Formats: sequence, structure tokens, C-alpha cells
Amino acid sequence: MAKFLSGLGLFLIALLVVRSAPANASPQTESLAKLVQEFDWIRQGQVGILHLSGEGIQWAYAKFMRQTFLFFPDPRCGEKCIDQIAVLSAPMTATLEFHPLTVRVYYEDGSDETIEDNIRVAYGEFGEEELILPADLVPLLEPEVTDRENAFLRSLLSNFRPEQDWLNSGFKLPREGYYVSIYGTWRTFNGGSRWYRHSGVDYPMPTGTPIQAAANGRVAYVGTMDIRGNYIVLDHGWGIFTGYAHASEIYVEVGNVVKQNEIIGAVGNTGRSTGPHLHFEIGVGGVWVNPLVVIPLFNQIRMEQSNGS
Repeated sequence: MAKFLSGLGLFLIALLVVRSAPANASPQTESLAKLVQEFDWIRQGQVGILHLSGEGIQWAYAKFMRQTFLFFPDPRCGEKCIDQIAVLSAPMTATLEFHPLTVRVYYEDGSDETIEDNIRVAYGEFGEEELILPADLVPLLEPEVTDRENAFLRSLLSNFRPEQDWLNSGFKLPREGYYVSIYGTWRTFNGGSRWYRHSGVDYPMPTGTPIQAAANGRVAYVGTMDIRGNYIVLDHGWGIFTGYAHASEIYVEVGNVVKQNEIIGAVGNTGRSTGPHLHFEIGVGGVWVNPLVVIPLFNQIRMEQSNGS
């Protein structure tokens, strides 16, 4: 009986605490904007579309996985549509769990609100491979070399330009079909035990083969990097970038406006490379993602825009 009364007393105390808590809590208000995830989950190294609708939205952004993503007018719903979308990306290294999403919405009347949600990250299904580097390139395997290059590119890829160059052309892969190494692959070099991750897709081509722009855009970077060698980055708007590594020649300069299929360089074997090839990569919101999956999605958005659906 004493144990029962003791348990009942604890239950009543807990009940009083729960009932009294709202007295000091902020009142919960219904969100003015409606946020919809156009996906069930995002795989590692892939993207997902967030859809935001509501009256009087001036601008909005999302915070996910320590990255910021801006919302832009949804091209799929016509000129008079006020809906907006953001393209979220999940790093290939993201942990397999639910990650918090915060969306900040600012209205034309000066008010704002925060919408919170969670997004599940699923496995990206990556393979493994071992490569052999020439002895003179082995120093490029040092962790600080990779970290330095990644930090610079992360800063570059985190910029958002509102122009929608990519929507005017769509995207194309460097070549349909044959490639030798895909995105996200776990790599070892020269029998070592350290793992490296592959950020793009490798297309073996002879030195001098023309490199074509994957979509309309602007040249954001040209230069020589330790790992990527002679390297070109194109900014296609909306935080979407493409990179072209190991070139033997570069034919463009920063700031140049380029059209899809325009020749911007020539294939080579510069940087940390085992032979002539084009390393092609695509970044979204500061994160390298899988070109073979993401490009078809972007082209689908463009098709829906063209058809007015």
C-alpha cells in the first residue's frame, strides 16, 4: 500500500508539472507558410526539393547539415505563381539518421517566422577501389593537402547567385555511358590503409579532347590545384556549380559567360591523376553530389517548367 501511495504521489506531482508548464511557455501559433518535402529521404551525396508556399513571402532560407540554402521562385508553376523551392544537398559523409531542418521565412510586412522539421538521410550505396599513383605524386596524399583544397572549394561552392542560367539550358553529362570511377567511391592508393572519397565521375579521354560546359553559366574559378590540377568551376546559379579537373588547357577566364556545349578547356593528366581523363563534378549548396543522379532531377524540373505543368 505504501509503495502504491508513493507511486501515486509521484504521478500526481508529474501531472501537476505537465499541466502547469504551459503557463510559462510561449503560445504555439500556426505557421503562415506551408513547407513540403518533395521526398521521403535524401541519400548521402544526393539532393531533395523543399517546396514553400504562402502569401506575402519576401524571401526565405533553409539551414541543413550546417549549410545554408536559399529559396527561389518555383519555375514549375508559371509566372504568376508565388511558390518557392530550395534544393537541399546531403554530404556523402552525412550520418544515417534524422537531421534537423530550420527554415526562416521573411514577409513583405516585415514579420518573420521559423519552421522546424527533420530530414532523414539514407545510405548512398558507394563502392571501393584501389589506385596506383606515380611516386612523385604520393606527397599529394597527405591529409593537409586534401583538407586545404576542400576548404577552399567549400567556400566557393557556398555562394548563391539568383540567376537561373541552368534552367535555360538544362544539364548534360560529359559523355553518355562509359566512365571508370563514380561518385562517392572509397579509394585507397598504393596499398595504403587511408581511405579517400571520390567527389565526381571520371571519364577516360585522350589528352586534348575538348571539355564542354555542362550547362549555361559563368566561370567562377580557373587555376591550378594540387589534387585537381588545371581546374575550371562554372557557376550555374541557385548555388549549383560544375567542376572540370585535370585539364591540359584552359580556354576561359573568371567572369566569362558560357553556353552549354561551349568548349572551355581540353582533357589532360594534371594534378593527382593516374592518366588522361576528365574528372567531372557537381556541387549544390557547398556540397559535392552525385552527377549521375542529380542531373536527371534538374533536367526534370526544367522539363516541367517548359511544359507549364
